[in-house]
Amino acid sequence: MSSSSTSIDIEHLFKELSKEVPHTMQTTLREEMCIYHVPVHIRQVNEDAYTPQVICIGPIHQKNENQFMKDLKRRYFKQFLNRLPNVKGEQFQKELLSIIKDCEVEIRNCYEDDSFELCKDPKEFLKMIQWDVVFILELFLKTREFKEDSEDMSQDKYKYDCIIGKPWLRAAVQRDLILLENQLPFWILDKLYKIATKYIKPDCSSFLNLTSDYFEEYNKKKINPPYILHFTYLVRLFLSSKHPTNIFTTPIIDCKTATRLEEAGMKFKPTPNECLLDIKAWSGGPGCNSIKKGELHVPTLEIEYHTECVLRNLMALEQCHFPKESFICQYVKFLDLLVDNDKDADLLIKSKVIINRLGESAAVANLINDLCKGIVEVSSCYNSLAKKLNDYSDSCCNKRKAFLRRQYFRNVWIGTGTVVGLFVLFITLQNFVRSFL
Repeated sequence: MSSSSTSIDIEHLFKELSKEVPHTMQTTLREEMCIYHVPVHIRQVNEDAYTPQVICIGPIHQKNENQFMKDLKRRYFKQFLNRLPNVKGEQFQKELLSIIKDCEVEIRNCYEDDSFELCKDPKEFLKMIQWDVVFILELFLKTREFKEDSEDMSQDKYKYDCIIGKPWLRAAVQRDLILLENQLPFWILDKLYKIATKYIKPDCSSFLNLTSDYFEEYNKKKINPPYILHFTYLVRLFLSSKHPTNIFTTPIIDCKTATRLEEAGMKFKPTPNECLLDIKAWSGGPGCNSIKKGELHVPTLEIEYHTECVLRNLMALEQCHFPKESFICQYVKFLDLLVDNDKDADLLIKSKVIINRLGESAAVANLINDLCKGIVEVSSCYNSLAKKLNDYSDSCCNKRKAFLRRQYFRNVWIGTGTVVGLFVLFITLQNFVRSFL
């Protein structure tokens, strides 16, 4: 190769490398970023779990929204304006658009990238944010009013509402509002709600309270978080509230299954009112490194149609945003180790640790086993517990005691018969010995 051609190649490469790198190709993450594309290797396990089925919020899935839902958003927008005095509607809309325009860059920075079709046209982007924000505000206000009316049987204000009047659609919309890719930054919703309250004065102290009311079924501990990123983050916060500050160590290599633990005498005790992640065994007290009482206390998990979708999106959020604090991922991974097949699932269902709304125990086992596919676990707060459970299961003494309980004390009649038999045998032997004395 001649020196001239070499210099041309080098010059060409230099020009290529000197080109400005697109914003979406930066190698460092923006601090504001909190709404992500679900990683491909996770999404491909169950794509439907990450895709909105009814309502599209934000730019990622907006192009796939059907015309019916687009029209519904417009009707909700008009209904929201009806809450305002006639002279205030136009003023409110102008203020709304002005704030969205001023915050456009901040809103865009919350997303992993801005390559979406609607992001390219600033006018379309502003219009999308406006429709989606007001739809959510109206939906939450209607839902709150509907719940209040439900307490008074004479009131039925939203009986014919397109969403509120259909229980299945209410559930489907709420499910879509938890999806990681279907989010708006919470701060813009909160900011615009405060503007709205100047005009409509709704009976609600804050948008956070209104949101907590809407997702109250996940807020068993009734917490009041000071700050949230978006709805996916909020539901994660509800489920992991008051999570014990266990020491995070390396991922769990192995843990005996539920049936194996039961064979060693372990009993599974449901704790309905505890934080979902607060799994603990009965030990001998502070400083004790073993399980003194064969009980594993597990907060009750209700598994129904939307459970997989909710858990998958919370886990996807943790993989993208909280890799070192992946509480939900660690919980599901530990559950996956306990449940290897339908027999393990059936045992936890019979113990009332799991409430099964899916039907067959095999469906529960398959759901739990599939949840961790594609999930990377870098640490676990259940590592120490898993080691204690393994030691308990491997104890020959525990296995013998469990065998005797199963064989001779399965129920009160067998147990009583065994005790009576042993007593008779003792008396017989005693009399036999006396006959030789």
